[in-house]
Amino acid sequence: MAISNPRATAVAHGEGAALISLARSLEPLIREHAAALEEGDIPSALAAALYDAGVFRAMLPRELGGLEADPVEWLLMIEELTRIDASAGWLAFIQSGVGLTFLDPERFERFRERAGGRLILAMSLGRVGGRAVRVDGGYRISGRWPFASGSPFATWLGGMSLVCGEDGSPVPDASGQPQRLLAIWPADQARLVNTWDGLGLRGTGSGDFEIADLFVPEEQVNPGFYATPIYDRALFRMKELPEVGHGAHALGVASSALDSFVQAVNSRPLPGSARQAAMGHMQAHQIAFARADVLIRAARALLHETVREALEDAKANAELSLELRVRLRAANIFAVRSAKEAVGLIFDMAGSSAVYRGRPIEKAFRDINTAANHTNYLDTAYTAIGSYFLTRDREGGPEIAGRPFL
Repeated sequence: MAISNPRATAVAHGEGAALISLARSLEPLIREHAAALEEGDIPSALAAALYDAGVFRAMLPRELGGLEADPVEWLLMIEELTRIDASAGWLAFIQSGVGLTFLDPERFERFRERAGGRLILAMSLGRVGGRAVRVDGGYRISGRWPFASGSPFATWLGGMSLVCGEDGSPVPDASGQPQRLLAIWPADQARLVNTWDGLGLRGTGSGDFEIADLFVPEEQVNPGFYATPIYDRALFRMKELPEVGHGAHALGVASSALDSFVQAVNSRPLPGSARQAAMGHMQAHQIAFARADVLIRAARALLHETVREALEDAKANAELSLELRVRLRAANIFAVRSAKEAVGLIFDMAGSSAVYRGRPIEKAFRDINTAANHTNYLDTAYTAIGSYFLTRDREGGPEIAGRPFL
């Protein structure tokens, strides 16, 4: 067990013990289906188990049958599931249930029954992929949306659209900007397009889906997706929380790589393999491993500390302060970038033993490079963070460069 693994320290202090235990209870099933995940298949038995155990309901309100988990405990669970398998961990944080918090209990129950008992929503929010025309009782929507993780087993799908007139021109909102809306619909009303053939995270089902001139009733539409949620409690005031799952996922990938390297160092070397015999015993390896471990420990500590502060702020205020929103984003970026650097250090030390398809360090390398290539986690994502801290005391308020903080 690598010293960066969160289980020993977290469970010893009672932090997240229940959710980490939940993750560990699923380990045999996840490992049983690891080969299928690597080939891009998400077994229905695994998806059902993740839902029934509560992983896919972790951040769902109690009124909707969710766990409404403590956010730091949730991060520890995501990290542990990711250590077991990066695709399973990705699905766990993407499908946490937080995207359903705009549904009141009555609507949720009707939608759940329509889905056959499990309401699992896969959404694509990174791109406005559709056009919605207002009609009596709702909208007629057409479009295609990418990167919908979990869509192969989802029972509902959803995406952002521009509201347009009959002539196709965008309808402005009160500020004069093109009006957007989020709509959801039963999965059987859409067509899945299997476009996901990525470098890593192959078992996440992150392909496209499309609909053509589909009537979507008003009750399945929420134009104010980023408005105050129905369940006005601290957990649901932290709108950045789903994004923070990226950081925990990245730390889990890195923990897996460090674990695998420790195991390799302490295994009997193959006869005649001088490199394997020397692995971990060279000063350069010891320095690199220590750096990797410290990177992960520091990133985890910062992420958890910032989430705890944000939770306390959200308990006292209806909206999370801009300062904490910026810091959450910064801690999240740091976690992903630190994990990528740590895995790179391990990959370099492992040498040719890490380049064979399917070996743990090779898989961790592919998975972290796929996850860290997300636009929000490139080094350039620090631009808005630096801009804020450099100008926050300026008269007239801070200047936020780059993408806005939603």
